[in-house]
Amino acid sequence: MDIRSLPVCEPTQLFDFPELPDEAIIAINDFLEEFYIRFQEHYFAQMHRYYHARPRPDPDLGQMTLPLSDPPF
Repeated sequence: MDIRSLPVCEPTQLFDFPELPDEAIIAINDFLEEFYIRFQEHYFAQMHRYYHARPRPDPDLGQMTLPLSDPPF
């Protein structure tokens, strides 16, 4: 399934999760959390370098300019 072909306005289920026992859900959750933490700890420098090198959008670019010719009150 190509995610880009899905309509934006409709909620989608990207995964079809089966019913699992409570113990299995907790075990999978614990594994994923530990994996995520270790992944970030190991690759922190690379992720930091990547995001730091990306251009940052100008936060003032989308703001409207004030009409300076009118008095404020």
